[in-house]
Amino acid sequence: MSTQKKVKISKQRQMTIPKEYFDALQMQDEVTVELVEGGILIKPVHKLPEGFAEQLLESLVEKGFSGQELVEKFKEATQSAGWSTFSVTEEKDTI
Repeated sequence: MSTQKKVKISKQRQMTIPKEYFDALQMQDEVTVELVEGGILIKPVHKLPEGFAEQLLESLVEKGFSGQELVEKFKEATQSAGWSTFSVTEEKDTI
């Protein structure tokens, strides 16, 4: 997605994110904003559904993960844009 759109900034420093961008990124009610060289990077914040973390941990433990490996797999799963899945090296590791 490399299309550019020009948007106005209000006197209160507010701007509107174009609907197609909002929908494509599955934005909800929060974003993170980061100052980067030459601009601002805006990323959606995806909240985990209630009870998801516990279900994810149970599934990872059932698959034999423990210790630091469990922590890393949990971080990987919860930080991905599609928090219900995460990339793994073996099919048996898929949730």
